Amino acid sequence: MRKYRTAACVLIVFFMVAFIFFTASSPEAKLILFVISLLLLLVLNRGNALYTKAARIIARKNTAEREKAVMMMEKALQIGCSESNTVSAATFVLQHGNIETAGKGLEEASKSSFRDTRGKAKAALSMYYWIKGDVNKALDLAEDAKREKNKDAALYVNLCTYYLAKNDKKKYRATLAEAVQNKIINASLVDIQAIYFILSGEYEKAGATLERLMQQVRPNTSAPYIHYAMVYLRYGHVKDAVSMLKEALEKPFSNTSLLSIDEIESMVDGLENPETRLMWVDAVNSNRMMAVRPGLPKLKNAQYGKSSDDVLPGYPVLPDFTDPSILSIREEKIDEYDSREIDTDLTKDDEAWLKKHDH
Repeated sequence: MRKYRTAACVLIVFFMVAFIFFTASSPEAKLILFVISLLLLLVLNRGNALYTKAARIIARKNTAEREKAVMMMEKALQIGCSESNTVSAATFVLQHGNIETAGKGLEEASKSSFRDTRGKAKAALSMYYWIKGDVNKALDLAEDAKREKNKDAALYVNLCTYYLAKNDKKKYRATLAEAVQNKIINASLVDIQAIYFILSGEYEKAGATLERLMQQVRPNTSAPYIHYAMVYLRYGHVKDAVSMLKEALEKPFSNTSLLSIDEIESMVDGLENPETRLMWVDAVNSNRMMAVRPGLPKLKNAQYGKSSDDVLPGYPVLPDFTDPSILSIREEKIDEYDSREIDTDLTKDDEAWLKKHDH
C-alpha cells in the first residue's frame, strides 16, 4: 500500500478539484467534499509530516531531543511515507532506534522502481544486516548498491569495512583504491586505512594515520576516536585512550561506529576503575577484530591485579605519531588526497596475511 500513497494523493486532489470547479453541486456538498478530501490528504501524508518535524529536530543538533526525533522517525516509518523519506528515516532509526522497524522500511524501499532510491536503500539495508552479524548479506547488498550506480563515500566506507571484517584484504585495497581514484576520499575512508594497519598489527602506522587525520579534520563521527583508543591501549596509555572514548561519545554515531553509547560508557567505566583496568586493556589488545566488528571485546575469566597507572608499565613505548617517516603518505589535506597516496600493491607480507586469515 505504501508505494501507492503518492498516486492516491494525486487522485484525491484531481477529483476534488474536478468536483468543486466542474460540477453543479451545491456549495454545501462541495464544502463537505473539500473537507473530506483534505482530511484524507492529511492522513495519507501524516508519515511525511512526522518525518519533516523529526528532521527539523535533528537539524537543531540537540542531543537532548534525539529520543523524541527517533520516536517520530519510527512512527513515520510505521505509518508510511515517501520512498526517499523512508530511506532517510530508516537510516537514522538504524543508528539510533529500533533496527527491525528500519529494516522493514528499507526492505520495501530496496524494491523501488527508481534506481537511485533502490541504490540508497540497499546501501542502508546492508548496514542493517551488518548490525545483525550477517556480513555476507551486508556485502552482497552493498555491491548491489554499487551496481545501481550508488557510489558515494559512505558506500565505499561500508564496502571496505565489510571486506576487512571478512579478512579479504585484497578486495579491501582494491575498493579503497577505486574510491580514491574516483576522488571521493573522506575522513572515514582514511580511518579505514587505520583499521587496515590495526588488523595487520601495525599500530605505529595506525596511530600516525589517525594523528594526521585528527590534525587535519577533526572527524565528526565516533569511529576514528574508538580506533585511536585501541591504538593507545596497545601502548598501555589508558588515560589517552579514555580521552578518545569520551570524545567519541560527543560525536554522531553511524552503523560502522562499532560501539553504542552504552558500550563506550561501559568501556570507559572499566578502564577508569583500578579494579578492572588491566582486564579491559588486555581484552582490547587481544581482539584486533574489534576495530572492524561491532561490539565490546570479551572479558577474560582470569586474575588481574589493580592499577591506577595512566600509563601501564611493561608495554611498548608510545611512538611519536607526528613523525613523518612512519608513513609514506604526503602531507596534504584529506580532501586533496589522490590515487598516488595509497599504495594498493600487495606485498609479500600482505600475501602471508591473506593466507593466514583465509577461512
